[in-house]
Amino acid sequence: MPKQVISGEEYEVREESFETIREDWAEYIMASGVRVRVKTQVGKLFRILDEKGNPAVNAQGDPFVVVRHQLVIVSSEGRGTH
Repeated sequence: MPKQVISGEEYEVREESFETIREDWAEYIMASGVRVRVKTQVGKLFRILDEKGNPAVNAQGDPFVVVRHQLVIVSSEGRGTH
């Protein structure tokens, strides 16, 4: 089973396949007129496993998930306000 180091601790993880439902851009216009677009692209998803090899959850029952991602930032100048 692969391992990931999270906050200095080593955990066993299981990579999970996934389907991208939607990847939207967040868009901003700076006072100078520069348009900035930002989005996160997920590359891999992992479930953290407990000592028995089962998916680990917190006290509320929510799963612990590790996300490998890339932040994409695009800026442009002088192309209007929208």
